[in-house]
Amino acid sequence: MKIPFCEFCVKTRVLCQKCQSLLDSGKFQWLDVEISDALLRVERKINLSGVEYVKSYEVDDLVVILMKNARRIPRGAFMQLEKELASLLGKSVKIVEHGGVSEVISQLISPARLLTISTSWLPDGTTETVVKIPSRELRRLPIKPERLQAVISQIAGANVKVEFVKERELRV
Repeated sequence: MKIPFCEFCVKTRVLCQKCQSLLDSGKFQWLDVEISDALLRVERKINLSGVEYVKSYEVDDLVVILMKNARRIPRGAFMQLEKELASLLGKSVKIVEHGGVSEVISQLISPARLLTISTSWLPDGTTETVVKIPSRELRRLPIKPERLQAVISQIAGANVKVEFVKERELRV
């Protein structure tokens, strides 16, 4: 498994100059060091070869972990990985394959269905991404709508609005 920090630095929590510069640059946070440590512990039980850790985002008691090649992990092992990490961290964990924003959003809301993702340009020059989900899918969301909006905003690095639309409104 590939992580951005030295294995020794992660285990001892004493960072070398290279690892400290990753934190100082703002690219990573201390949460990323903690997640890397948890992943190294779990790697003893679950084969994570070929998987690369990208970044973590935390909202309330939920941690979303972006990883490359996470789809290589068999489904049963993937679910076990989320459970093991949740018990180590004491928080809910959702592992998502790193990719485009729409791909990440669809994985975050799975098994709920995604209708559309659109970008609106506002008069002040900023943009807002609008994610529309059918209102009947609300009960299937694995994450509360407020937390979903906050997590997507962090990952996308943009203003995101999650809307729930009734099916009848779409047919007009």
